[in-house]
Amino acid sequence: MKLLFLVYDVDFEEEVQETLKEADLKEYTLWERVLGKGKRSDPRLDTSAWPGFNRLIMIALPEERWEEVKGKISKLTQRPGIRGFIWDCEEVKG
Repeated sequence: MKLLFLVYDVDFEEEVQETLKEADLKEYTLWERVLGKGKRSDPRLDTSAWPGFNRLIMIALPEERWEEVKGKISKLTQRPGIRGFIWDCEEVKG
């Protein structure tokens, strides 16, 4: 299983949602207000000096789904205000 994190400037919400729809990714966890600094964008600290904030979407995918959607996500993350990270993960079952 893969765990995809997309961190993006809130201004890209529409593009991110369109890409998720195109990739048929309907289940995710959303962090509404994420603050931080990165190499490819201005700081987003929601202050007068550094206005704005990011959002973060976390999506758990079976391995075969990741291979299917990788191209769409990679295209999206070429934008300067959008970053993507992928980890291997295991589901905790009770």
